[in-house]
Amino acid sequence: MAGRSDGILLALCLAWACRVLAEPAQEKHVMTEAAERAGAVCLDGTPPVYYLRRGFGAGVNKWYVHHQGGGWCESLDDCVGRSRTALGSSSSYPASVGLEAGYFSANASVNPMMYNWNIVFMMYCDGASFSGDNATVTVHNGTQLHFRGRRIREAFAQDLLHNQGLANASDLIVSGCSAGGLATYLHVDQWCDSLHEAQPSAKCAGLPDSGFFIDYQDPQVRCSPDSSAPSVPGALGTTINGDYHCGLWWTFHIQNASSGVNQRCLEQHVKEEWRCMFAEYAAEFLRTPVFALQSMYDSWQTTHVQGTGGVSKTAILGMNITERLKNKLLGKNPESGAFLDSCLHHCGAWNSIRIEGDLVATAVERWYSGLGRAGSKRLWNQNRSYPCRDCCQPDADPAPLLVV
Repeated sequence: MAGRSDGILLALCLAWACRVLAEPAQEKHVMTEAAERAGAVCLDGTPPVYYLRRGFGAGVNKWYVHHQGGGWCESLDDCVGRSRTALGSSSSYPASVGLEAGYFSANASVNPMMYNWNIVFMMYCDGASFSGDNATVTVHNGTQLHFRGRRIREAFAQDLLHNQGLANASDLIVSGCSAGGLATYLHVDQWCDSLHEAQPSAKCAGLPDSGFFIDYQDPQVRCSPDSSAPSVPGALGTTINGDYHCGLWWTFHIQNASSGVNQRCLEQHVKEEWRCMFAEYAAEFLRTPVFALQSMYDSWQTTHVQGTGGVSKTAILGMNITERLKNKLLGKNPESGAFLDSCLHHCGAWNSIRIEGDLVATAVERWYSGLGRAGSKRLWNQNRSYPCRDCCQPDADPAPLLVV
């Protein structure tokens, strides 16, 4: 999910309301010291950046931390191209970013649980879901590339804990969309472990949005041993259709991501450590409760993971996402849950889909408030056949049609 700059006033127009709200003040934090001291830098060597909007009222010690998404760089040509954009360089980051919608909203009617929380938006500039830790500077066609996402995430965490008040948190929700959703699966335990060292009683959970990418390679697409993404104009950050497995495999190895992913997962996948870069493998090793926001017909995966095929193959993909999420996440952690919809979309369905009477916003609140209580609701499953045109409408809540 890319940030965008806005003015002091934001026009917040929703189906049920339209009014102008004053945007709460934001702080831009440029991690210059961490870049110099620890080598925590973007692809092009510039220092990483996060934005902070302070909480207020009852939310002053509650935190929502969001990993920005934006795909992965899957070849050296792709990484070079990416290093010249906002997904690989902080040189053009604005003074503030738009944090007015969905889980960022400061409007209680839109975001009833977190509207007054501290909001952190971590800019994504490493190309590997905040996981790489390659000490060597890679030079390709005269351009230096730094693969340091793990160091960036750790620098953010340390600054928030020691300088911004996160160490006093009573609540922390770790989130992200798309590649940032994958980052949530990969790093939520690390975030919560760091917080619990300072605040053992803090409540900590994950909220990945559209980040449960499954490991699948279209048999009609051949892997290239040294790259995935095509080096053609306009292809920046684009996975070849059906080539997601090879792309992420390449990213894991070139970026030396083994130290940046779930270590319990690595212990179980000796000689196949790359598996731990995939959400479906990492999820089963999480100690932290996670509430997955996921479409079973994720529009990115229907193209880039599924690759070829039509309606029947999309239906099979949907069943695979559903079964693997239930088995690998819900089946392994008795507190984890999911809002699993049947709308063809990717990210950003906070108040646009209703399941069993709940929008995402209210389902998240119900799940989070029920943590630790036996019998609390964990799964909202729309479970409709594909294509489902009315599944994307907040007022359409028909009975399930599938058995998965």
